[in-house]
Amino acid sequence: MFPRVTLLYRLLAVCVFVSLIMILLQTADDRVHNKRLPVLLQYANEALREHDSNVDLKSLGKNTKVLNTNNSANITKITNRYTDPSTTRSPPVNPHNFKFLINPKNTCKSKSLKYMIYVHSAPKNHKKRQMVRQTWGSRAVLEKYNMRIVFIMGLVDDKSTMGRVKYESNTYNDIVVENFVDSYRNLTFKAIAGIKWVSRYCDNVTFVIKSDDDILIDMHALMEQMNSTEIKSYGTKNLIMCNQWVRMKVIRDKKSKWYISEEEFPDEFFPPYCSGSVFIMSIDAVKRMYQASLDTTFFWVDDFYLTGLLVKKIGIEHKRLNENYMLNARLALDKLKEDKKHELRFFHVHKLTHIYRMWSILKERMNSTCDDCLTHPPNINMTSLT
Repeated sequence: MFPRVTLLYRLLAVCVFVSLIMILLQTADDRVHNKRLPVLLQYANEALREHDSNVDLKSLGKNTKVLNTNNSANITKITNRYTDPSTTRSPPVNPHNFKFLINPKNTCKSKSLKYMIYVHSAPKNHKKRQMVRQTWGSRAVLEKYNMRIVFIMGLVDDKSTMGRVKYESNTYNDIVVENFVDSYRNLTFKAIAGIKWVSRYCDNVTFVIKSDDDILIDMHALMEQMNSTEIKSYGTKNLIMCNQWVRMKVIRDKKSKWYISEEEFPDEFFPPYCSGSVFIMSIDAVKRMYQASLDTTFFWVDDFYLTGLLVKKIGIEHKRLNENYMLNARLALDKLKEDKKHELRFFHVHKLTHIYRMWSILKERMNSTCDDCLTHPPNINMTSLT
């Protein structure tokens, strides 16, 4: 019996030893895996910082599993994991380590500037940027109201598109490109890029206007409003004015591009925040929001992140301009024609032809004080931007 017992003990000892080895190997593998994502993100950012025509962004996304924005839920999990203080060795939580590849940093050199406008745009939206330059963001309007304008965007994996962007930049000197991948789920990167650029290169203005490139602004009526007694009573500090959303429901429909899982955001309603279409901020608020973004975990819904989370973090309240917005694009033209009291200032419009028609109406209202706003800017081949 004793030899059999000894053999049994030996077998048991071998099993225990093998089990311990497997556990140790699994633990080591988990540690490597946990460290791998931040390392891959760092690699991706370093590769983008060295971006040139030889970088294949599409293959980079496949290799790292970080820049592929088709799987939105996974990207959000990865980004949140990367910015979680518990898995990040050093602050800040959301460092936004991107570099400006195209940077008109001398845009705001003039000491007389009062307003800075930055417009969220996608690299492919050449025609929309032309629309802005020919209407409410024209040189005549900008000079009249001591304004400057830039268009904020990231990179796309299309050499032709980025070549046109470079051409626009050389022609107008109003393009800002940062080296994040320009996609829907990366709009918060674009939002941070905008306030980062303004904070660094345009902090001598009083007010900052953020807009999208499918928006028409009645700039002349807006400037009259900015000089009104009510707006002046708000002062020029700690200010954000916008179309405020209250109790906006979080979309749980998985078929929607706005779908948000309970894991990403557990509440059924968002706290108050602004429509991302257009909002107006004081320059001090912009600078404080950018600083706050460095310590605020990334969340892909850009308008909520910027005007909800960051605004709350710096402790200011929204000033409501809701009655001045027409955000139903299908009704924008008709509503402008019906606006006998001239109360509407901001219009979301899908069709460029409608925007030009609406701008003509607005010009008539202001007695043609901006006669050259619809002329094509010089030295530009419009057909090359189609």
